[in-house]
Amino acid sequence: MPLITSAQRRNQLLKAALFFPALTLSLLTLSGLVAIWLNRDIFLPGRDLAEIRKSGKLQVLLSYDPINYFIYKGTPMGYSYELAQRFADELGVRLEVVPVRNLNHQIPMLRNGEGDLIAHPMTVIESRTDDVSFSTPLDSTRQVLIQRTRDSSATGHRMVRTLEELDRKTVYVREKSAYFNNLMEIRQRSDIALNIVPVHGSLTTGELISRVNSGKIDFTVADSNIAVPHKALYPALDISTVISRRQPLAWAVRKNAPQLRSALDHWLAAEQRTGYLQMLRNKYYNQQYRVAKHAFSAFYSEDSGSISSYDNLVKTGAGTIGWDWRLLSSLIYEESQFDPKVVSWAGAVGLMQVMPSTAAISKISRLSDPELNIRAGTAYLGTLEKEWREIGDPATRIKFILASYNAGPGHVRDAQKLALKYGANPALWEDNVERYLTLKSEPRYYNDAVAELGYCNGAIPVRYTRNILSRYQLYMQVIPK
Repeated sequence: MPLITSAQRRNQLLKAALFFPALTLSLLTLSGLVAIWLNRDIFLPGRDLAEIRKSGKLQVLLSYDPINYFIYKGTPMGYSYELAQRFADELGVRLEVVPVRNLNHQIPMLRNGEGDLIAHPMTVIESRTDDVSFSTPLDSTRQVLIQRTRDSSATGHRMVRTLEELDRKTVYVREKSAYFNNLMEIRQRSDIALNIVPVHGSLTTGELISRVNSGKIDFTVADSNIAVPHKALYPALDISTVISRRQPLAWAVRKNAPQLRSALDHWLAAEQRTGYLQMLRNKYYNQQYRVAKHAFSAFYSEDSGSISSYDNLVKTGAGTIGWDWRLLSSLIYEESQFDPKVVSWAGAVGLMQVMPSTAAISKISRLSDPELNIRAGTAYLGTLEKEWREIGDPATRIKFILASYNAGPGHVRDAQKLALKYGANPALWEDNVERYLTLKSEPRYYNDAVAELGYCNGAIPVRYTRNILSRYQLYMQVIPK
């Protein structure tokens, strides 16, 4: 056995002294990384129920389709939209829709803090439970094959009725979707030559169903609750071949928002007991004619780019004052819901609810005529633009103008004076002039010497302004300028 010199022994001891701390540090680093991965939700944006209530708004992620969220004749509608609006009302906050253009992005958008809630019904599958916290199920569904009906005696083609008959068929589904995962499992389990074509996440299930109907593709897959109303649009489609077990449908929140999840679950349970959820399901999923009426209408805004039958008049009127026609459309909807014959208790007439005294300034008398009504209304808006030109920021100025159109500029001026007197900023709207306009319904404020016009139910013009701007945001999401 060779002898080890003292120098060699010192080198060995030195190497050992360096190796074991390095190994220990590596193991600690690895264990730390594992711990971070297992607890990665602690790094998600922190916005739970308390922060939502403090902000005054609930941000929901919604994709545009003819069932869950759409705009029809200027009105935001849909199963998910109405349900989300009702939940926001329950929380005492306003609803803000965050549009989802690609359904594959909705979970990352939620986790990144771009919304508080995914309100598009999602199938609850295991692969998603690591990323989101699902609500109490809203409903359940099964996946069905979407195919065109075929007359086998005439064409020689047979309808696909079993999983085995999917052999050598090509099915188009959205990439990373529950449909894609299910088809992959079917192919592996059944050992068939099924060709699964993943399509971009920006294509909705409804668009793929339309492609089957037009003959561009032969097969896609949809949840039965989506397939049934779409059959009303496309009677030549067959949706009777079931290819999955029943799966729950739910909304989703971030995993670090337990208070929101708890409030949502309690609210859903209460709405289930009242029968509201069933009523809403019947309205959008079970009355198939309703979907066909909306989707084929000239006023289904995603396809037509139209809001009302007065779009051309609105565009002309908006152009005279430099407004976006979609903003003016939102104001008209708030005033009359596009009914040119409506007359208010105070005598305001037509689409823009113009008072005869206001119209007289522009020498317009026939306010029941939509064109003349819009001309008179936009002339008054032009006057208000000049009234508030002192407000430099255009986005802020428009709030002063809208509130003035509803309540009159005098009451808004009073609110400015009150804001100045009590230490707020008379050139800002939120939490400043808006607040004191609301307070003009209280004796302490409407009896104040600076409030020259006295009492005003200021909550009405404040709500009016919010409604118009919220609807305008929705219009901008789906209707081209």
